[in-house]
Amino acid sequence: MINSTDVEDEGFKPLKKTPTEPQFIPSKPPSNLSRGMSFNAETGEKESAQALWEGSSFLKMGRARGMTMERANTFIGGPSIPEEVELKDEIIIIVDPFSTGAHLAAEVCKQGYRCARVFSVWDSPVATLVQKGLKIDFCATLQFNDRVEHGIALEECLNSIKELPYPVRAILPGAETGVELADQLAFGMKLRTNGLEKSLARRNKYHMGESVRNAGVRAVTQAMCVTEEEVKAFVRSLPGNNSRSVVKPVQSAGSDDVFLCADEAEALTAFNRIIGTMNGIGLSNTCVLVQEYLKGKEYVVDKVSRDGEHKLVGIWEYEKRSVNGSNFVYFGMRLMSPDSEKMQCMVRYADKVLDALDIKHGPSHMEVMLDNWGTPEAPEWVPCLVEVGARCQGGEGTWLPMAKECIGFTPVEVTLDAYLEGTLWKSLQKNTYPKRKAAREVDMVSRNGGIIRKLLGDAFIRQLPSFRSLTWDVKPGDYISKTIDCFTRPGCVQLVGDTEEEVERDFEAIHDNEELGMIDYSVICPTPPAIGAVVVVDPFSSGANIAAMVLLWGYKLILVFSEKDSPVANLVTKGSKVEPTLLVQHDSSARDPAAALAATLAAITGQGSPVLAILPGAETGVELADRLASAYGTRCNKADLTVARRNKFKMQEVLAEKGKIRTVNQALCRSEAEVRAFYEKLTATGATQLVLKPNQSAGTDHVALCSTLEDCLAAFHATHGQINNLGAINDGVLCQEYLSGTEYVVDGVSRDGIYKIVAIWEYDKRPVNGANFVYFGMTLKDSSDPKIRAVIEYAREVIKGLKIDQGPSHMEIICDSPGVTHGADGLAVSSKQFSPCLVEVGTRCHGGEATWLPVAVECIGYTQLDATLNCYLRPDRFDSLPFEPTLHKQGSEVFLVSLVEGTLKDIPGIDVIRNLSSFRRMEMLTQPGSTLHRTVDCFTRPGSVQLVNANAHQLHTDYQIIRSLEKGGMFELLA
Repeated sequence: MINSTDVEDEGFKPLKKTPTEPQFIPSKPPSNLSRGMSFNAETGEKESAQALWEGSSFLKMGRARGMTMERANTFIGGPSIPEEVELKDEIIIIVDPFSTGAHLAAEVCKQGYRCARVFSVWDSPVATLVQKGLKIDFCATLQFNDRVEHGIALEECLNSIKELPYPVRAILPGAETGVELADQLAFGMKLRTNGLEKSLARRNKYHMGESVRNAGVRAVTQAMCVTEEEVKAFVRSLPGNNSRSVVKPVQSAGSDDVFLCADEAEALTAFNRIIGTMNGIGLSNTCVLVQEYLKGKEYVVDKVSRDGEHKLVGIWEYEKRSVNGSNFVYFGMRLMSPDSEKMQCMVRYADKVLDALDIKHGPSHMEVMLDNWGTPEAPEWVPCLVEVGARCQGGEGTWLPMAKECIGFTPVEVTLDAYLEGTLWKSLQKNTYPKRKAAREVDMVSRNGGIIRKLLGDAFIRQLPSFRSLTWDVKPGDYISKTIDCFTRPGCVQLVGDTEEEVERDFEAIHDNEELGMIDYSVICPTPPAIGAVVVVDPFSSGANIAAMVLLWGYKLILVFSEKDSPVANLVTKGSKVEPTLLVQHDSSARDPAAALAATLAAITGQGSPVLAILPGAETGVELADRLASAYGTRCNKADLTVARRNKFKMQEVLAEKGKIRTVNQALCRSEAEVRAFYEKLTATGATQLVLKPNQSAGTDHVALCSTLEDCLAAFHATHGQINNLGAINDGVLCQEYLSGTEYVVDGVSRDGIYKIVAIWEYDKRPVNGANFVYFGMTLKDSSDPKIRAVIEYAREVIKGLKIDQGPSHMEIICDSPGVTHGADGLAVSSKQFSPCLVEVGTRCHGGEATWLPVAVECIGYTQLDATLNCYLRPDRFDSLPFEPTLHKQGSEVFLVSLVEGTLKDIPGIDVIRNLSSFRRMEMLTQPGSTLHRTVDCFTRPGSVQLVNANAHQLHTDYQIIRSLEKGGMFELLA
């Protein structure tokens, strides 16, 4: 269950509220970081800087690559450049200067170097993780374009760095998210770097552990899991009767979604909570790490390396306790004296880990579990790696002043000195440091959820003898949940004293005061007191999954059926447990449509909770959802094109009137004469085939490919006036030119006109069993393919043309290959360009009963369904999504096709399919004893299979094996 702070904060919650975007003086224009690059040319020597600015290639770069150049940027976020420090003509780049990385950037400025920043993710969702009061002057800003193919983005970023007006001295990671990119950029610039061979292992916790193990160093037993079966297999493999495990994201920070699980069932629960979600540093959890439970005490070993020599700069003992139903909640950390054998065994172990991961340069922040395998009298200390980051310790750097006061230097200072070959790093001893005072950082813990009235503990904390500083992450009026990780803490305190006893006493006093003396709650409640409701109109097919997600996310659910006793209400995905707060049946047959709408709206508003979103669950709910949302006042598409977004004929006509993109030649025919007239008109242009279909339906319901007038008339009579598969009467038949080429599906979500594509599928449609357009399957496509690029740009024009500004869209496009294109009149002409053309678009999520969801989750990391709800409910999470998806694996959904008909005896092909290496899941819609029909459309298919594989060739091989089974061996019929 997603916790209530996610609901309240609408997505990712930064540790601090301080913005890191530039605050410009009034006479300067604001920057536009979304364009990729900016440069601050005002550096003190105004005339020479101006000449440099105007004489460089930056202005041309700005137009060619989408970059902007700012003149004078002042950033919030430690000390700016001291006036007495002479500004050096060298640049140091910090990749993702968030958290402690912001302090590293500030130190660069303090030393008189020009500091540039690179964001590793376009419009990064974690760019606000910066301590209050920190000021940084960035001379340039670059955004790594993760929305395009990685190699292309890397080359573009390196070219931009090379065109900076000053030489780059060093490239360092500021935060965990910047580790891999910093490696790649430094390597590309031939600067001091840890190389690329172990770059993934320095970022990915699973590969990290395996690299350490392969080097002969003790590492935790673990498995990287993408399915429940893999989790079960790992837990069952643990030695002895020990079934305890730790389940957590493969790439995150803090104790974000880290679960201690007592058995297999708890491990599965934790797995399902993590997989497919966005973690605390803004990355999608495409897989989950399951590890053995390590006993002992956890420590942090901070080191700084240069040329393979590692020097100790700090050891901290973590204080983690079980509270609020969570097992690993940070209560704080204590600075340790480094000279005991207990500490030194970790220091030696840390060196081996760093060597195993090729961390030869820069900072490292290593979490180590230390256990005593001996006795209290004769201890045998055995360390084991939890994880290591090739960057400075995070926590927003609030601990840095304590390190400075107690040790005399900080890892940030030593890191920069090591890269610049200064004197500080050389002067340090290898395995020890001076500890002059005692220090503890306190992570405050909220023991209740509720609305904050006053921060009662503020005055109490400030009067403690060892108090140094205090930061609150909340304020009166905020809702705060119980603390379960470092992202939900209410604040932190820094304590420094002459003795351990003094700081320990104050540390415990703060935590003892947390139950009722730290925060005055005007209301104590486990969730925000006003829980909003979401209305789903016609929760069929994937709409049932949306409804289930609404409940899972903690909102109230209102289901509306667009007509009483709907004939398609049984199109609900198996396993979707939907228990709504309210169920409403709209009277679509009422004589007064306005009165019927008012009655439905009154029922929705009468349940008492504010309605946050009204969205369609299926194609049949599109029009009513638009009308209800418009009347209620929630986010919705403009009403003037509602009919065109539902009516296939009118949507093409609207786009044709705009004249910007190719549209299909068509006519809506209600008589034989109209069919005959359109046939003669189209064949006169040289066309030999037509498509006839219902104007409003779904799937391939009554879609006919016709070559003769007689075929067209027969299809017309078989469709016009008949009830379609969505329960509506076909008023006329849509006659269109036949579009040749490959058919694609573009699934997207829009919010306030910002359109983001979340998946692109290539359809496999073939003629079979006398039907011309039978779905055989669909395969995910990467957005970097040139043909897909043409489809994407076309889809964007369709979205604009139909004013789909809010919510999901499911678009089918056919794209001709180069050599054929079409003019505004639809006539074919020669061209070297791809020629996409709209088939139809629905302003709802991709249907197919959402059996494709597991494929999208594993291959992309998120789905159209959660993107849709984020659009309405958690805009921060929607904003963090890329504009186009990137495939991490290859995936297909196979729609099973029956070539035979009869009573089903057995399905022997199931066992063959389950043993395929790409197999993930199977949905069978028939069973032994039932009647098997020949497949002619999506409503008569016997089932579907979801396939995922990292190897595209293997995926294709497994796909073809299933196709071969259908010809013999898949189904066994009774004689």
